[in-house]
Amino acid sequence: MEDINEKILWEGYGLRFRGGMRTRTGLICRTDQGLRELKKPRGSAESLRLAFDVKEQLQKNGFHTISRFYPALDGEPFYRYDGVLYALEDVMPGEALAEESAAAFVRGAETLGRMHRAAVGLHSDAAHWDRERLPGLYARRRAELAKIRRRNDRRGNYDAIDLLLLRQYDRLMGQVREAEELLQEGGYGEVLDKAAETGAFCHNAYKGEALRVSEKGEIFVGSFDKCSSELPLADLAYYLRRYFKKTEGTAAGVAAMLESYGKYMPLSADDLTILQGMLVYPEKFLRLVNEYYNRRRACVSPAMQERLAAAAREEEKGRILKDIIEKGC
Repeated sequence: MEDINEKILWEGYGLRFRGGMRTRTGLICRTDQGLRELKKPRGSAESLRLAFDVKEQLQKNGFHTISRFYPALDGEPFYRYDGVLYALEDVMPGEALAEESAAAFVRGAETLGRMHRAAVGLHSDAAHWDRERLPGLYARRRAELAKIRRRNDRRGNYDAIDLLLLRQYDRLMGQVREAEELLQEGGYGEVLDKAAETGAFCHNAYKGEALRVSEKGEIFVGSFDKCSSELPLADLAYYLRRYFKKTEGTAAGVAAMLESYGKYMPLSADDLTILQGMLVYPEKFLRLVNEYYNRRRACVSPAMQERLAAAAREEEKGRILKDIIEKGC
C-alpha cells in the first residue's frame, strides 16, 4: 500500500513520501514538503473541480478555515490513478465539533453563514445551475410515491414495509405537495438565478466530521467533495434538521441559529418560505422508499424496516421545524 501512496505522491504531485498514518478520512502523509492528507474523495471529477474553485474563492474572500486542495502536476484538483480519484489536502485539526448542545449548533450556523457569504463572486466552469432541479425532484418523488401505492394496492399482499408506507402515505404526500407549493411561493427559480449571478454553492455535507475545532477554537470546514450548484439554504435546512436530531431541539435554538447565520447571510421573506419547503419535504424517507422498491423488494430486512421507521420519525421533526419558522420562531 505504501508503494502505491509513494507512486501517487511522486507521479501526481511531485512529492517524496516519508511515511504515513491512517485516519477515518484518508492517509496523513509525511512528505519532503510537510504534512499532507491523501484522500479518496466521494465526489465526481466535476464536483471536485467545483470544490476546488469554491475553496479558492473562499480563501480569496477571507474564509481561511478550510483545507485547500493541492493541484496535481497536470493542474487538476485531483490525481487519477488506476481509475480512482485521489485528492491531496492540508491536514485538518483533529477535534470534531461536538454536536451535543444548542450552543454548538449556533456556532456551526455562524460559521456556515460566514462560509456562504465568502462565496460571493464565485464563478466556475464546473457549476451547473438548474432552476428546475429541486422542484423537478419533488415532483418525481411524489409521482413515484403514488405509483408505488397503486402497485401495492393492485397486488393486495402487503409486507411490513408496504404497511408502513400505507400508514404514512397521506401525511407524506401532503408534505411533498406543501414543499412544492412553498418553493413556488418563495420564487425558487428566481432566487436560484440570483444566487448563480452573485456566486454561491451548497456544501451538502455540513455536519459532524466535516467540522473540526483548532487549538485556538476556530471551526474548520472539510468534506467539500460533494458540493454542488444549489441554494445555500439547502445547507441551512440540513443543519437545522441535524440540530433537532442530535439535541432536544427548541424554538429558541432554531431562532438563535437563524440569527447567527443571518448575520452574514440575511434571510428574506422568500428565503424563509423556501427554507420551510426544504424542511417539510420528507427527503430521507422518500429516498429510502425509492431505494427499497427499486431493488424489487428482494427481502424485507429488519434493518430496512428500522431505517424507514426512524426516517418517518425524522420527517415529523421536519414539519415541526417548518412550523417554528412559519410562526417566527
